[in-house]
Amino acid sequence: MFKSLYFKIVLILLIFIAAVMCAVAAILMNGVTTYYVDAFADQMEECFGDDTMLRQELTAAADRKEYSADMKSILTSYGGILGIDRYRNYYILNLDAEMLAGSDAELGASLEVTPNLLSAIGGENKNRIISGTEYADWAVRIDNGDNHCIIYVKDTLEEMRELNQVVFSIILQAMVIGILIAILLSFFLAKAITSPIQNLTYGTQLVASGRFDHAIEVNSSDELGILTENFNHMKERLKGTLDEVYSEREKLETILACMRDAVMTFSTDGRLLLRNNSAAELFGDDLKQGRMTLEQCFEKLDIPLQKDGNSIRLTSADAAVERTRDGFVFRDRIFGDRVYDVSFGIIRYAEKGRMVPGCILISHDVTGRYELDESRREFVANVSHELRTPLTSIKGAAETILSDNEMDAETREYFLDSFILAECDRMTRIVSDLLTLSRLDNNRTQWNIEQFDMHMLLQRLADVMQKESKEHNHILTLQAADVTPITGDKQRLEQVFVNILSNAIKYTPDGGKIDISVTEGKNRVITTITDNGVGIPEKDIAHLFERFYRVEKSRTSDAGGTGLGLAIAKEIVEAHGGRISVQSKTGEGTSVVVELPYECRLKSTHKAE
Repeated sequence: MFKSLYFKIVLILLIFIAAVMCAVAAILMNGVTTYYVDAFADQMEECFGDDTMLRQELTAAADRKEYSADMKSILTSYGGILGIDRYRNYYILNLDAEMLAGSDAELGASLEVTPNLLSAIGGENKNRIISGTEYADWAVRIDNGDNHCIIYVKDTLEEMRELNQVVFSIILQAMVIGILIAILLSFFLAKAITSPIQNLTYGTQLVASGRFDHAIEVNSSDELGILTENFNHMKERLKGTLDEVYSEREKLETILACMRDAVMTFSTDGRLLLRNNSAAELFGDDLKQGRMTLEQCFEKLDIPLQKDGNSIRLTSADAAVERTRDGFVFRDRIFGDRVYDVSFGIIRYAEKGRMVPGCILISHDVTGRYELDESRREFVANVSHELRTPLTSIKGAAETILSDNEMDAETREYFLDSFILAECDRMTRIVSDLLTLSRLDNNRTQWNIEQFDMHMLLQRLADVMQKESKEHNHILTLQAADVTPITGDKQRLEQVFVNILSNAIKYTPDGGKIDISVTEGKNRVITTITDNGVGIPEKDIAHLFERFYRVEKSRTSDAGGTGLGLAIAKEIVEAHGGRISVQSKTGEGTSVVVELPYECRLKSTHKAE
């Protein structure tokens, strides 16, 4: 209560009234004292001046034998003019300050020698009234012949003090009444001032708690009213600003949460400040619980940076790093089974009311790009190898023919047919497959979409492949009921199934069995081609659809192909919206499953010739 503005206003007004009344009392009482003393001095000067009648009469009386009695008689007659009363008396003294006569013999018997009295005894007649004394006196020396005496008037100032007491009593009564009035007025004034301030205080408390819906009512047009209006305006501006800040914060948090890149920020001393979900998934529980430091991140990501006090430096001057304006980029950092490009930069953030430096780490997953680069390098190597092998055979055969002019026609025809033409055909197939993959990759394949019966397609392919199958004594069977016609590029799908059947025939030992079955699933036709051949090792199954990938056993066999057939098959099936999968066990056989929707997602781009 005593700390409230309400109490302070009341107290200030009371102190103000008391101080004013005290000042008025002091001024009035001092004025009364000054007036009384000045009036005494003026009165004495008028009576005892050199040319005054009283002075002349007293001087004339001093020449008489009984001069003290005559002087007393004269002074008594002038008592009204001198203001002689019970507070003021006159005395006739000799030069030894002994009373010869006076208006009050009792007081005259105990007179003290004052400075004015001493001055008169010395003949100077210089009277001064000293402020702060309890009396006022006036001494005049009268000399006439051999008679010398001093007329001494002394006022006890009791009348003045009584008057001051009356004045003080009046002022005290006025002060009490003024204080009562001030208390009453101060309550109204304090209420008028503190009520709007209390409303403002309540409004600020609501704003501090996050509530901006309460508008403070403006009841006046004075400074407090203007302050209230400005507060309402400020509140609305603050609400708008906070809404923008919260919106931007939500955007930032949403962006960070949705980012696939791992983002982490650290203080200069290595303390984790911020991380997103991707970073938590990358580094696990240590990062989620905030226990990971900047140095640990450097170590885990194999980044050649080191914290040196409050600065970060490269541990090696020739480290493989790309310098940016604000930091570094470290390429191909391997962490676990993934590859990342890690960007390091300097940031500034607010802490304890000041801007301090920090750092940020952004880990961008480039595993796909890294694997693609590796795949491209391997692809170039494989293409070079696949093309060099037939070229070597062609060159060898051509050199043999050119070096032997006497070669018989049969031998020459053998080299031309078995080496040059056969290897040219092999190169043509490789280039054709590469062109097919290129068109599929770049969405430049021309599709001829039509509706057809899968049963009839597989039946025709089974009839066509019977000849090749019988050459290896395989039993090729087709088990298919009537299924719903599907739409798709019939020619491309024939290429897929021919490729699968060719592989089944090649990699099944003579006398094997190959089964083709067609069933219907949910909105799709499922074709399964199963053989009882050599099978595929489990470690190779995941790589079967990679380009130029070949199972090691088939590399050394006569049936080895280019490794592009299944890659092409996968691209064609997936372009139709389908799916192809392989199940196999070594020594037990292989099963290839092709699932195709009734309605493919491709549109015909076939151009009529």
